[in-house]
Amino acid sequence: MATDAAAGPAVSAVTSAAAVPADDHDSPWKEALELFFRQAIELLAQALYKVIDWSVAPQFLDKELQALGVPDGPPGHGRLHADKLVRVRHKDGADAWILVHVEVQGGGMGARALSRIAQRMYRYRTRIEHRHEGLNARAGRAPPALFSLAILVASRSGPERLEYRREFLGQGVYFSFHAVHLSQWLGRWSELESLARTNPFAVVIMAQLQALRYRAGAQRLEPTVSLVRLLYGYGYDREHIQPLLRLIEWMLRLPAQQEPAYLAAVERLEQERKMSYVMIAERRGIAKGLEQGLEQGLEQGQVKGQADLLLRQIQRRFGAVDAAVERRIRTAGAEDLEAWSLNILDATTLEDVFRG
Repeated sequence: MATDAAAGPAVSAVTSAAAVPADDHDSPWKEALELFFRQAIELLAQALYKVIDWSVAPQFLDKELQALGVPDGPPGHGRLHADKLVRVRHKDGADAWILVHVEVQGGGMGARALSRIAQRMYRYRTRIEHRHEGLNARAGRAPPALFSLAILVASRSGPERLEYRREFLGQGVYFSFHAVHLSQWLGRWSELESLARTNPFAVVIMAQLQALRYRAGAQRLEPTVSLVRLLYGYGYDREHIQPLLRLIEWMLRLPAQQEPAYLAAVERLEQERKMSYVMIAERRGIAKGLEQGLEQGLEQGQVKGQADLLLRQIQRRFGAVDAAVERRIRTAGAEDLEAWSLNILDATTLEDVFRG
């Protein structure tokens, strides 16, 4: 099994205790890969990128992946990885599958951690082949080619190919796969910024690495604003900026108390560039709208209950009412309904109920 140098102490996916809500590790990566899959492969696996026919849209095989039944990590450790299985078209016309495994975990990637990842990648491969062996045999065709790619977020360095071996008395299995040591970009930040001008997936990598570097919420405001400033300067259209902002804010989660400062900083940037894409502001607006809607709904429910009760009281005391009276009660506000409900206590006629 290939070894790897441990990442420095600044690179960690473990959130400090009182800093910021627990980071959601896998969801933004899954979304990023679906949105920018071609750009991700171009940046992280150029040899693979060159043999794919990109005129055929990639297909994400989420159901196929779930059916493989490869277990997650130990319970209680959070979601520390993301997996994607994707069908692409090879330039020779045949289908090929790409298995992408993103490993996000705290600290360095030592030999034991890499061994677990290699075993996981091997189990994925064998289960994929076994699942489709019978189907392809009946159809008279070979199973699709499979390319395995591991993205090791916290790893600063290591070989581009990792290995899984099991041997006994000269017999065994050997499996190798492509690995990307993502934190190597920490030492090549200027290059990453330059690549981000034309490749939006580089922005995703920058956001992830900043989330690892700045674990405490109080440290994240400045790097988040700086990254948004860079993004706005790249000249992307709204179609790209919207999801990239969402991913930046998703990966670099800020504490609630820092959101006003973030919004103010981004608003200044937007005024300079005459654009408006703030994701936190939109989420706040939606949350506020939901809160107002809930309050409104509760108020409307209370008014309806008052109207129903008053109608029952009137019908019990004075008999059935005509449509005009019912409509008057149904369209009344809470204050009128409350007054009429008090009036009915000593009213001798129906008209007395509605007196001022």
